[in-house]
Amino acid sequence: MSITKSIFSGVFALAITITSLANAGSHSKTYTMTVTDAESMEELISEWGPLAEALGEVLDAEFKLIQVASHTGAAEAMRAGQVDFAFTGPAEYVAINKLTQGQAMIGIARPDYYCGIMVKTADGYTKASDLKGKTISFKQGSTSYHFCPMKLLADYGIDPMKDINAVFTSKSLQHPAMVKGDTDGMGANVRSWIKYNRSKEPTGNGDYKVLIRSGDLPYDMIMSGGHITGKEYDRVKQAIVDNEEMLLEALFKGVDAIDGSEAHSKYNGTRLVAVNDSDYDIVREMYVAAGLPEFNLD
Repeated sequence: MSITKSIFSGVFALAITITSLANAGSHSKTYTMTVTDAESMEELISEWGPLAEALGEVLDAEFKLIQVASHTGAAEAMRAGQVDFAFTGPAEYVAINKLTQGQAMIGIARPDYYCGIMVKTADGYTKASDLKGKTISFKQGSTSYHFCPMKLLADYGIDPMKDINAVFTSKSLQHPAMVKGDTDGMGANVRSWIKYNRSKEPTGNGDYKVLIRSGDLPYDMIMSGGHITGKEYDRVKQAIVDNEEMLLEALFKGVDAIDGSEAHSKYNGTRLVAVNDSDYDIVREMYVAAGLPEFNLD
């Protein structure tokens, strides 16, 4: 279920698991944080525990990681004041901000983070208008696999709601479907597609190409709940910026809970930078292009 559908389901089933970090009980202040796509407490601790512990040290606070059952749970926990901070993607931020008044705080840059529409070279597509009437796959609810590609099509004069046949599937099935001819193209994160799909094609990279591509997307971020305001918001934000080197070192200590590999390699070369809500207006435009105007500011 996509974040948009799950948030608007109207029923918030909140299942929360909590673990404490940063010398529990030794600080006068306690903060809580969740990660919107963490699927288990084991994953949360293994991949995000070092960063949460470092944040607790920087903020001189006890830091608790909270694992919620879904994106819906993350939004409701923040709205209820049970979550102070959330690590989230651009599309999720816009949705959660709309529902909870959570605030943009710190961006975590992803180098080469942009989307595109990929096609088979042999099909002869040379311009965006060639895609009219064609079947394009997307991964529902994803910034770079759904909302960005649809906005990209709209920017080229193609209404993604009317001019193409949009189908939704998992990321792992998009490229194989295009290879087999079940779809004519796919909308995806270009860097990930090159790394995990095109580079592994036995017939060569030249058989597939990026037909159109976007500019760089807004950053993933650490957002704060709407109850973190004024001087407290400013203090936390500045402390994270001032301790960027230490916090990034902690981020890259995260280990994949399944295979033990580096959990955050996609952030290699990143920075921690202060961001504002207006930086994500382009994502709101993506929602409109994807037929979800309720997430616009209007």
